[in-house]
Amino acid sequence: MRSSLLHAMALAAAVTVSGPACAWLIYPDRDDPDRLIVEIERPYGDRVPLGNLPQPFNMLVRGQAGGQSLLFRWPYEREAIGSASLDVDLTGQGHIEFEFVARNLVDGQRLGAAAVLVAKDGTPLHTFYARADTLGGVFDDGTKFHSVRLALERPPAWWRGVDAIVFFNMSYHPIQKLDDAGVWAAMQRAVWNVTKGQGTEQRGFGD
Repeated sequence: MRSSLLHAMALAAAVTVSGPACAWLIYPDRDDPDRLIVEIERPYGDRVPLGNLPQPFNMLVRGQAGGQSLLFRWPYEREAIGSASLDVDLTGQGHIEFEFVARNLVDGQRLGAAAVLVAKDGTPLHTFYARADTLGGVFDDGTKFHSVRLALERPPAWWRGVDAIVFFNMSYHPIQKLDDAGVWAAMQRAVWNVTKGQGTEQRGFGD
């Protein structure tokens, strides 16, 4: 336990010193030591430069890297936990999977998440959006777990041009009286300071 804690603290310190990452903490997954977890602290615009991550996690195109994987995770206050994992193979086929795990949801609440891929010069390249609606304190499919998987194919050189991932999470309540289109529009407004409407985008509800 002491060894794992020191390892996590060292990784967090390395991120703090080497650049302007806002990721709160990086540590090994307790249940899968080969996986690193990046805790996202701020709900809007937490930027994680890939170059700040330890090898081999500091590049998206990693090919056959064994069982090592990277998970980004954030809290929705006491309501839920969100996470995302992004994998890209040597051909340039990428997949991102968002997961939402309910804690104490409000009936009719909508949870959202977005990940913006950004080039070194700050140009927004692509935005992934994911959403999970609730019904009666669970997700609308009757469970406390919801996943959204999106695929994106680009040349490997394009993926190598991604310098950072900027994360956003959103929560919309029934009192806001947003219809389906209104929720998506609100999610786009949330990322506008980063995207300025540029780059391609995808959005999904789940399976």
